[in-house]
Amino acid sequence: MLAKLKKKILKKKVDENEVEVESRQGQTLREKVESYTEAITFAEAGLQEEAQEIMRAELAEIAKVLVVGHEDTFSKPLVDYAVGFAERMGYEIVALNISPVRTESATLGPFCDMLCEEFNKKCQEGIGALCRACEEKSIPFTHLVKYGEVDQCIKETHEEMRRVEFVITEPESCPEEGRVAIPVFCLAH
Repeated sequence: MLAKLKKKILKKKVDENEVEVESRQGQTLREKVESYTEAITFAEAGLQEEAQEIMRAELAEIAKVLVVGHEDTFSKPLVDYAVGFAERMGYEIVALNISPVRTESATLGPFCDMLCEEFNKKCQEGIGALCRACEEKSIPFTHLVKYGEVDQCIKETHEEMRRVEFVITEPESCPEEGRVAIPVFCLAH
């Protein structure tokens, strides 16, 4: 870490035409602590601009809402609610399809790849309405497909993506026509 700090302090003036690309992958706790430590070190050394740049990059990431469909589909009430929620809150939507079929299943053997491929095709068809609704409202949108238990897949997605703050899932049942209770959960960080 000291070498990284020294390199940034002694960094030559960057050419104005040069473009720097950074990874947008989520950070581990260790990486996040190192990032904050780096910002604190710059601030203590009197390099406030560099410290602010590090903190701005952290805060610039758009908050996300994870929308979990029912296997390969997203119901109209879920799509409508998720798009409205994301629009009001200024969030990006991360749509997640989860297949209960595990990719390492020994009982399925050679059919596993075929089932996964078919599931992926159905997911691409089922995501259309949500994708179009996001485009109409100019909401940033990402689509993921995972295999396994719902809880585990949500946890993995939360760890992989940065700033997932809420999870919206399919309603279990429609109690009355026109009145649907959409479950929304806040994720603990």
